[in-house]
Amino acid sequence: MVSKESGAGDLDALFGRPGRRSTAGTSLPKAAAGGLTPELSGLVRQFDDAGRDAERIAGGLSERQFNWRSSSGRWSIAECFGHLNMIGSELLPLIDAAIGEARRHAWYRQGTLRVAFVGRRLIAATEPPVRSKRRARPEHVAAGDQAVDLVLSALLDLNRQFGARVRAATGLDISRPKVAAFGAKVFRLNLYELLLVLAAHERRHLSQAQAVKDDPGLPRRAAIAPPAPPRAQR
Repeated sequence: MVSKESGAGDLDALFGRPGRRSTAGTSLPKAAAGGLTPELSGLVRQFDDAGRDAERIAGGLSERQFNWRSSSGRWSIAECFGHLNMIGSELLPLIDAAIGEARRHAWYRQGTLRVAFVGRRLIAATEPPVRSKRRARPEHVAAGDQAVDLVLSALLDLNRQFGARVRAATGLDISRPKVAAFGAKVFRLNLYELLLVLAAHERRHLSQAQAVKDDPGLPRRAAIAPPAPPRAQR
């Protein structure tokens, strides 16, 4: 993993770079007509589960615990969550463009969605437990010293956005539009593969964040002293 010097962070640190999505004023796309297929229902469930897991991991953490690193070069929970926010915000416009392409070409579902050999390999390599570590690109390394509520709310919003995109793709063959993502230069994933990899990527880093929370070296939350009893009147 690439480490980054800590610094005060806010939404600008997460989404303020060129091309980053801001959570301000975002609206969810409308779902297409018709019910979700089991494949799309499974994707929505995976993004819903990711949001619940993020809430559970962050629940009860102090700012110090959220930003704690077990050692130099290791990511904190804040950096794991921030990385997911940065990757997800970068991919949202690509997902929207691919859905738009499928609509323009009238690529409607006529069978099961396809996952090619390369897509299957990438999904398997991304899923936890981690079998091989990949160094994150510097632009995808989140700032340190982030506020729990700020980073968590952005991640929850992101997963709602992903779920809304899946619902909006109902009836479309999202295994036809190709997307260049994750810095790929040689091959491109189809949209369905990309969404599956994205869900696996979230599980990967949520698992990493859970390991940080379970680390015995995690600082204890400071106990809040009870208020002193009122002094007796003389």
